[in-house]
Amino acid sequence: MIRYVCAGLVLLFILFISENQIKAEVIHITQKDDTLYNIGERYNIPPDQLAKLNGMSKERKLVRGQSILVPGQAYIVQPSDTLYKIAKRHKVSVNEIMEKNDLKSTKILKGHTLTVPKKQKTPIKVGAYFIPQDKVYNDQIIDNLGQYLTTIYLFSYTPNRDGTLSPISLKGSVNKAWRKGVLPFATVTNLSATGFDPDLAHELIRTETKRKTFINHLYSLLDRHDYKGVVIDFEGLHPEDRSLFSRFIKELSDRLHPNNMKVHVAVPPMQGSSSPSYSAAFDYKTLGEHADTLFLMTYNWHWLGGSSGPIAPIYKVKKTLEFATSVVPREKLMLGIPMYAYDWVVSSKENVEGKAYSVQNAIATYIRHESQIYYDEQSEAPWFRYKDEQGRTHEVWFEDPRSLLAKFELVRDYQLGGMGAWQLDFSMRQSETLLRSEFSVLK
Repeated sequence: MIRYVCAGLVLLFILFISENQIKAEVIHITQKDDTLYNIGERYNIPPDQLAKLNGMSKERKLVRGQSILVPGQAYIVQPSDTLYKIAKRHKVSVNEIMEKNDLKSTKILKGHTLTVPKKQKTPIKVGAYFIPQDKVYNDQIIDNLGQYLTTIYLFSYTPNRDGTLSPISLKGSVNKAWRKGVLPFATVTNLSATGFDPDLAHELIRTETKRKTFINHLYSLLDRHDYKGVVIDFEGLHPEDRSLFSRFIKELSDRLHPNNMKVHVAVPPMQGSSSPSYSAAFDYKTLGEHADTLFLMTYNWHWLGGSSGPIAPIYKVKKTLEFATSVVPREKLMLGIPMYAYDWVVSSKENVEGKAYSVQNAIATYIRHESQIYYDEQSEAPWFRYKDEQGRTHEVWFEDPRSLLAKFELVRDYQLGGMGAWQLDFSMRQSETLLRSEFSVLK
């Protein structure tokens, strides 16, 4: 299902430590000759604790430029550090660090210990897409992670042209979610054998009769399986279907809301009412008036079929948020964060298909190839290169604690209702560690 990473990547992050155990972390960028042991010695932290906090394998190898979370608020100044760099990395101001450490100037020395200010945690909604498998798997995932989620999104139901819906094997996952205090939602997509199908979506919503039939089938699905609501993840819609899609969401909401059911809509990133023009079918303002939540799919500015580059450059994400918050109530907006990596072949003239995989797999890849990690400050995104067995050069863009914290800060700055990403078993321990420090989950 990795090929569907672009499908409404919403609400992944999971909390693992209870509120009374919350501690802050600082971000250490590994230098030449750094090991987990000498980092631990510098910070007076056992290597085993650092390994667990960062989800490291038994080998515990490090590469240059890698982000390591260290518990506590104490940060040890590295050779290339400036006060500005340290503040930017931890999303605090230079003045806040100076005041916290009683500094009279911005001059700092290598090896000096600074206390990084900690912000108050913000309550947000948290959820995750979930592809049910067998009952043992479902129970294990929901038992381990479900208690820390607001919602869980069962992926995915595909409608037929007559408005009926293809079944998915739930294996007790909906009932398990309710027992864990997690709200289960059904995800409905316009996926077909060729991908997201705008013609399928058009057929379902083109007339009042068609919409009513489809909505009746949606209501029956939710009622039969005891879902709390539905996530409509229709992608690639024809721009001329703008009014039809808005009308469909209004009519669906009118049907579900009196029955205490919710409507969420996954929407592509936009910078204006009809900008970009190929996404003009998604009228943020009207959708926000009727749906309970809009999931902003703020990623995929670079994709596998195009050139390599940052998946979710922070300046692009900000432009989407500036527009979205101008037309939709902030509490209805959820920020999509791409908890996945894209791997492009950049040295071959042949048309080599790229790969998408989890961030955890990206970490394993750069460790295996001993690749140095670089960080694009403008985009707030890490990347690395490696050579495969055929001698081809690959370029991989992914997420790390620096880029995640930058996006987390947007949730706080724009006062959004929540955030998330695709999917439960793409979870990365560093993201979970950061989340539990920065936010508290709403139930």
